[in-house]
Amino acid sequence: MLKPTWRGLAGIILSTGLLVSSGPAWTKTLRIGAQADAGTMDPQAQNIQTTITLLSMIYEPLITRDKALNKAPALAESWTQTNPTTWRFKLRPGVKFHDGSALSSADVAFTILRAQGATSQFASYVAGLTVTPVDDLTFDIVSPRPDQLLPDKLLYVPIMSKLWSEKNNALTPQNLKDKQESYTALNANGTGPYRLASRAPDSKTVLQRVPQYWGPLDGDITEVVWTPIASDPTRVAALLSGELDIVIDVPAQDVARLQQNADLKIAKVDEFRTIFFGFDLKSDKLKYADTDRNPFKDVRVRQAINLAVDRDAVVRTVMRGLASPTTQILAPGNVGYDPALDRTVTTNRERARQLLAEAGYPNGFGFTFDCPNDRYVNDEQVCKTMATMMSQIGLKPTLNAMPRARYFPKIWDRDTSMYMMGFNSPYFDGMYSLETMLMTRDDKKGEGIYNYSNVADPALDKEIAAARDEMDPRKREAMMKALYKKITDDVFFVSLYNQVLVYAMRKNVSTPVRPDNWLEIRWVTMN
Repeated sequence: MLKPTWRGLAGIILSTGLLVSSGPAWTKTLRIGAQADAGTMDPQAQNIQTTITLLSMIYEPLITRDKALNKAPALAESWTQTNPTTWRFKLRPGVKFHDGSALSSADVAFTILRAQGATSQFASYVAGLTVTPVDDLTFDIVSPRPDQLLPDKLLYVPIMSKLWSEKNNALTPQNLKDKQESYTALNANGTGPYRLASRAPDSKTVLQRVPQYWGPLDGDITEVVWTPIASDPTRVAALLSGELDIVIDVPAQDVARLQQNADLKIAKVDEFRTIFFGFDLKSDKLKYADTDRNPFKDVRVRQAINLAVDRDAVVRTVMRGLASPTTQILAPGNVGYDPALDRTVTTNRERARQLLAEAGYPNGFGFTFDCPNDRYVNDEQVCKTMATMMSQIGLKPTLNAMPRARYFPKIWDRDTSMYMMGFNSPYFDGMYSLETMLMTRDDKKGEGIYNYSNVADPALDKEIAAARDEMDPRKREAMMKALYKKITDDVFFVSLYNQVLVYAMRKNVSTPVRPDNWLEIRWVTMN
């Protein structure tokens, strides 16, 4: 949207403290509608794609991706591996943070150390790394063991200013679990194409173009307005009325209608995200249940739930065909994906009831399962359908649906008996899920940080570590496929489907749709 904006003679002061020159100017505003807001402006406090996407317009990593999703230079103009555990990086000269300070190796060293902190949700990307500055623009990163995925992991570590963080007492990531009100919750200072102009959580975030940005942009958008709208009908109505220019999480039930609108266009891609359900696999007594045992520790109970699910029906009725049924937690397109594991599981509720009886639950049992109602496409409706299917085999589930702001802290605390999750590998490699979801939790090593099921199996840990450390790509992939077969056969999780990602936008807006659901602002254009 084009609009004239008069900036007063005194200029305006942004949240970074930088004075912007005054004078009349034309702005081209991109208005983005999303199901949810970013949870913070701290780039290391919340590893959720919505937060990552918005902050990627402000902050930048050392390495990025091009439109073919290959790794490409960002703040680092080059990198080379000098020995099995050491990588040398050369920073791009002349890059400045939004407060005017120059980017240097010291900022990289500070950022990686900060990301290793106890309140960081990005520790798995940087666990054990040390950074040694060589000069202002050159530094070495040393890993505790050979890691062929290190450059991929660094795509998810936005670089912060050491001086700015020290000045504003932001030496550690915001503690979202304890609802900490840190300076970085509402303020930002990156090197990206847009600076934070204003922030009203759960209402509106406004970004303004940085005229001196070092990099190329496909479009000439001068302002970005991010508006979270939790209600699906309200969000779609805002697009139809012209209040929004793009919606990045279109409800499945509205896609066909939007496709018929001559003022809009639809873009789709098979997302690298699998929707599944997990269980408390550790507690001897299930916390939220009417039994003094933990039925979910018995594989026969998990098999019964797996057989109760009619994945085709969920995809057809709830997702309107905008998903593909699956029985594993790794989507196609990821290293380690095995199509043989995506065999069809025929719904068999009679056999499911037999399995429950064999496990000692002929009359089923009652339990609570947790779901978000504003995170994934049709998430609450999917959970309601799941509850109905489980009740058809004699189980007595109680759905506990809640906003993501309450849901993820609850899951992070492992305060759940059964939960819904959508997961994708940020670097398109199945090791991410194995390392973070199935290894015994060790936050310092970045292992098991998303192990919400509390799996603690030393033998499994050893197998995953062996695959992670294998340098031969063929052997490594074979080892990962064997691991995914094991967790699929043992029904560690009940998988439902892989999502189809849908964006809806006005005719004058264009952008590629990445399968990792990352809206790349550098590629968005408006005519």
